[in-house]
Amino acid sequence: MDNISHRLKYAMDLRGVTATKLSEGTKISRSSISEWLSGKYMPKQDKIFSIAKYLNVDEAWLLGLDVPIEKKPDIVEIYSKLDDDRQNKVYNFANEQLNQQENKISTLKPIKCIDNSYAAANPTALDYGDSIVTEEYLEEIEVPKGAEFSIKIKGDSMSDLIPDNSRVFYAKQDTIENGEIAIVEIFGTYDGDGITCKKVYFDFDNQKIILHSLNEKYDDRILPAEQVRIIGKVLFN
Repeated sequence: MDNISHRLKYAMDLRGVTATKLSEGTKISRSSISEWLSGKYMPKQDKIFSIAKYLNVDEAWLLGLDVPIEKKPDIVEIYSKLDDDRQNKVYNFANEQLNQQENKISTLKPIKCIDNSYAAANPTALDYGDSIVTEEYLEEIEVPKGAEFSIKIKGDSMSDLIPDNSRVFYAKQDTIENGEIAIVEIFGTYDGDGITCKKVYFDFDNQKIILHSLNEKYDDRILPAEQVRIIGKVLFN
């Protein structure tokens, strides 16, 4: 009981509330409040609830339990005051947060996806044409840092690192370092123009670009530098 009277005094001092003001705000008699403050007897549960609500403290704290003094906002009460559209937004956001907390989904990230074509892993299976780019939301954990685009790979010349029909991510740039994997465009050849994914080496002395497959059953493709355009650097997690 003594603990309750001390906590009541503390809460009143914290909020700058006098006994008279507390009486007026809670409709509890001034004499009853004085008796509680003096520790003569313990207020009933409904009175404790009224006092805690008026002083904006947790009633469990006021009863002496080891909990924070500040009462959490009543989200149900706040939610009920919103219009239907805002309630839907709150519900969707809360549901997403719950799913993340339970590790059901990770944060989603927008990524530009090439929808109508593949980047061919095999030099003999190049796709070509104007790309259709759409924006999709993918799980952030799947998307490498710095990636801007994704595209599917056709063929096995980059396996085991990049299997057939897998998705790769790349950052759009027209230069890469020697030996990096890139999405490149090949044009002006007689045996297959289009888009491909390869490890790229530069033969600066002869002005050639070497497109190297990771699968050893495929030979390197060596082309004049003017017949190869770097589209982007492939990124990995």
